[in-house]
Amino acid sequence: MERLLNVREVAELLNVSEMTIRRWTNAGLLNCYRIGKKRERRFNPRDVQTFLVGGSDPGLAVSSPSGAVPVGFAGIEVPDGSHLTHLYLDVQEALGLQESFLRQGLENGETVLVVAPDDRRELLLQTLTQSGLDVTALMSQGRLHHSGGKESPGDQVAYISKVASSAKGRFRLIGDMSWAKRKKWRIEQLRKLEIRAGKSLSAGNLFLCQYGLGEFSGRETMMAIETHNYVIY
Repeated sequence: MERLLNVREVAELLNVSEMTIRRWTNAGLLNCYRIGKKRERRFNPRDVQTFLVGGSDPGLAVSSPSGAVPVGFAGIEVPDGSHLTHLYLDVQEALGLQESFLRQGLENGETVLVVAPDDRRELLLQTLTQSGLDVTALMSQGRLHHSGGKESPGDQVAYISKVASSAKGRFRLIGDMSWAKRKKWRIEQLRKLEIRAGKSLSAGNLFLCQYGLGEFSGRETMMAIETHNYVIY
């Protein structure tokens, strides 16, 4: 009997993140076996080889032929798997981009996660509802998730990975980083989160992090620019 591979080994073999491997198995594209009480994923090497030769990521189906993904704002498209930051002047500007970014994802059939302080998150959900989206149904279907943020970079990355791994198809995240400011995160914590989040990205994912220019310091704003692939301002 051939030795079964774990998620980490398959991710290294296919040169993708562990989050992507879990998403592929959830979508039924990559065969796996569930082992033990924890139902951990294990893979037959021959199944992995078959996938490598003929498999594909379901999330790529909504990308343009060039491999670009629509952000949902001003006709902007970015390469699949991008990590963007938006530097905004006021809350209304932030809310406007949040709405268009999330609506684009939902219209594409993607799973969407919004991370923001409670008051801003509720304002966004109300705006989406008023624009005709059934927010309650989307949340019950597992297509729309929201959070006020976790207490540490490690906990936040783990939470994002958990939501993303449950997604069927593409996944996009928008984070109004004022949630971290209100939790009194230091710049070192912000940097660690952005770097780790960026490293977890792969095809089928799109992350957009927002920083208010009136709320974050010059050093923090430069950190945001340095740790993202693209900047919207």
